[in-house]
Amino acid sequence: MKLNVCERAANIDFLINVPVLKGHCQTKITCALKNMKGLIPNTEKRHFHAMGLHEPIAHLNAGLHQDFVVVDNICGDLDFEDGGNPVVMNRIWAGTDPVLIDSYVCQIMHYTTKDVPYIELAEKLGVGSTDLKNSHIVYCEENARKELPKSRKVVELQDAVEEVESCSACYGYLIPALEMLKNDGLFEKLDTKICIGQGYRGKTGKLGVGACTCKFEHNVKGCPPTENQIYDFLKQYILGENK
Repeated sequence: MKLNVCERAANIDFLINVPVLKGHCQTKITCALKNMKGLIPNTEKRHFHAMGLHEPIAHLNAGLHQDFVVVDNICGDLDFEDGGNPVVMNRIWAGTDPVLIDSYVCQIMHYTTKDVPYIELAEKLGVGSTDLKNSHIVYCEENARKELPKSRKVVELQDAVEEVESCSACYGYLIPALEMLKNDGLFEKLDTKICIGQGYRGKTGKLGVGACTCKFEHNVKGCPPTENQIYDFLKQYILGENK
């Protein structure tokens, strides 16, 4: 797989990756492997989404080796990468195998590596190992063993979405907007799936978010539209004002 990376990143002698452990609206988690997207140009990020995120993330890590990983698990949002629902853990942990680290993240966030496909894809490409059973984890204090609370806000909200090759910005604004609708008691009243993503360009449908669904009968304009714009539009749609 051919990927464009920043020139300086390709010439680094020793790469230290410092990801924040967070939930993610599209990949469920973001940590060591996905954080490497910071080393590609913005134009390539859109290409990543067009390819489905998981495979290009795995191949990016096969092409760019990270020598040391320091994970910021001090206060991250376990649902959304943009924050808003922080969980204080006050932990920092480190390692040299990004695949093993992300496998551990899955475990403490109550996922399996199969829930986050790029992890096992990276393992197959020789980036690292998912074998937590035979790994050696050192806890500097007993409090470091505590599990993260189980949170599934994103999974529940995603049921209302039909996503095809969407960008993180657009999708990242949609999920908080849906949460606001849920808080208002309106989320359950949606009568159709919300379509989003580059895969809908030129296609028609009923309800879409973003410029890629501009031909839909009901469309939230913008590239990307903000969460408040999405919320206001969907609220009006549910209440019958946009139908």
